[in-house]
Amino acid sequence: MISDRRSFLRVGSLLVCGSVLRPQSLFAFGERNPGILSFDAAELHLLDFVSSYSSTVRLIGASVLGRMHPDSACGMHVLAQVTDFAKLADAIPRAPFKNIFTKGNALSFSSAGSADVIENLSPGDFGTRLAQLTAKDTIVFAHDAIVYNPIEKTLDDPLGGLSAGELKLVNRPTKTPVALEVAMRGTGDARAAMLPEGETFAKWKAQLVKSLAHSKAAQPIAAAFVRQLPAFAALAGTEDVKSALGTPLISSSIKAALGLSSRIVVAEFDRVRAIFGQSYSDSAVWLFVVLGQQMKKDTRGWIDAALLEDVHWRAAFHTACEIEQAFQTPELKSQAP
Repeated sequence: MISDRRSFLRVGSLLVCGSVLRPQSLFAFGERNPGILSFDAAELHLLDFVSSYSSTVRLIGASVLGRMHPDSACGMHVLAQVTDFAKLADAIPRAPFKNIFTKGNALSFSSAGSADVIENLSPGDFGTRLAQLTAKDTIVFAHDAIVYNPIEKTLDDPLGGLSAGELKLVNRPTKTPVALEVAMRGTGDARAAMLPEGETFAKWKAQLVKSLAHSKAAQPIAAAFVRQLPAFAALAGTEDVKSALGTPLISSSIKAALGLSSRIVVAEFDRVRAIFGQSYSDSAVWLFVVLGQQMKKDTRGWIDAALLEDVHWRAAFHTACEIEQAFQTPELKSQAP
């Protein structure tokens, strides 16, 4: 992770290393080196699985950045063109990973600690999806438009996400809840890819979070924070979560919407973490602390089925429920919130 983690407010050509390991493999495997696109063993297994039913594959967005640094926390986001969905159905039971979540023809799961997504698309939908990545008016960050072809070893970077050398914000949302989600995602992507945030993004983010949330607007802002919290904690880290909680926008919104002060949230996180050690992920502990009491009341507006499509959120929610259950045991009930 980036060494400067004090606050929430703050490249050359690409090659594939090594040689092809198997005749059926579309992907090369070799050592990871800064500035070189390569895959570790877990990523190679994932991509070999995709190649078992598709010969037209693209790697997109932050996951391309993540293949250029050995310590990256970026997961894989793969687009696969599928001409035979029966072949895909036959391949899924043989997938080299567990806990697969499916929606339509998309698969998501956690593999080797990273959040991975495979979008399986018909030829027409595949072309449409790629076209969407070049539509500047719908792209938030320049790196969202990056597309890598692992077969031809070619890279498309239409908005200069790599050449900028830093996080490049293309469109700035005007509504505060959406803007906060973008700010948190940007910081998470930058930390995970070990990419500098850049002065433009950092100034925009600082301006965004310095205002207090009015009571009537607090709930959607706090809900936006909760939606991004598990991924933000996983990618940016706990110190950035603590820093974000201290900003006027987030602290005022969770106080009004959830009745929680930032100081108490941070203290409770530290207390729960001390009780369980490293038994549970930071993302899960944060979610438990922020939403624990709300889950006993009314989760409307906070938890919905769409959130379960996000790998980080799904894993954190499942584990947060385990934390709640652990506090109901005789040994820990006296220490429950």
